[in-house]
Amino acid sequence: MRIWVSGVSGGWSGEKMVAALSKLQVDTRLIHLSECSHDLLSGRIECNGEDLTSLDGLVVRKMGDPIDPLTPTRINLLRRLERRGVRVFSPAAAIEEANDRYRMSLRLAELGVPIPETVVTESVDEAMHLVERWDRAVVKPLLTSKGRGMQLLSSDGAYRLSLKNWSHRGSSPFYVQRYVAAARDIGVAILGSQILGAYQRVAAAGAWQTTIRAGGHYEPFAPDSRVSRLALEAAQPFGLDFTVVDLVQSGDDWLVYEVSAFGGFSGLWASGIDAASRLANYVVANIDLPSRVVNAR
Repeated sequence: MRIWVSGVSGGWSGEKMVAALSKLQVDTRLIHLSECSHDLLSGRIECNGEDLTSLDGLVVRKMGDPIDPLTPTRINLLRRLERRGVRVFSPAAAIEEANDRYRMSLRLAELGVPIPETVVTESVDEAMHLVERWDRAVVKPLLTSKGRGMQLLSSDGAYRLSLKNWSHRGSSPFYVQRYVAAARDIGVAILGSQILGAYQRVAAAGAWQTTIRAGGHYEPFAPDSRVSRLALEAAQPFGLDFTVVDLVQSGDDWLVYEVSAFGGFSGLWASGIDAASRLANYVVANIDLPSRVVNAR
């Protein structure tokens, strides 16, 4: 069985995935989609001289930098592999929808999944109005990872200049979300249609983000039935084979920040769960089954 892994050289999750598949006696290696080429006439897709269309499966842990403008091209490559009979984990259509923050949030909102108050606009004036109305708001890039590029703006700060600079850099549209003050948020990992585990990210003292990049740290978390149901409800429409649903508590309510296109392993590892091994077993068991994209549009 030949199941390769799409990742980045030296990336922890990709290397863990390769190691986990190797333990199952699978022919595997780590590749970067930027090194692949597609012959449009023959349909052959190669990476470093190897024909990817002969693979049984491809596990996508990373496609490169999430803000890379070539991301849509790489998703198209995944679609072509699927059409040639290669099982891609997670399916290209699922990755495409979840990877775009606007599309992902829109799907959740349309289905009635609770999310923070969110507005997407190209208007600098409207973005300014939102900061003034909410007092504090977070502006997020549509493509990002681990909180990079996000800005917390306050109505008593230099928010006008920040928004104008954001627009001048070509970062529009503005994805503006009302700030939810919380010292922690929750990640619930879902494998197939089952909860694999959960963890919490706890913010460093004085930090507004809980990410590890911002000094936060992981702690174990046992989700109750309410959190579990909400995480499953949020993940189900996308049909991802493995994902992490990020949630935050606001008062008595839970809100969904994100359904991740890839889902990280680190938080689960800190909670004693080897997500790479669990995913590897899942992949081998499902290699000959149809992909599980649900309600793809």
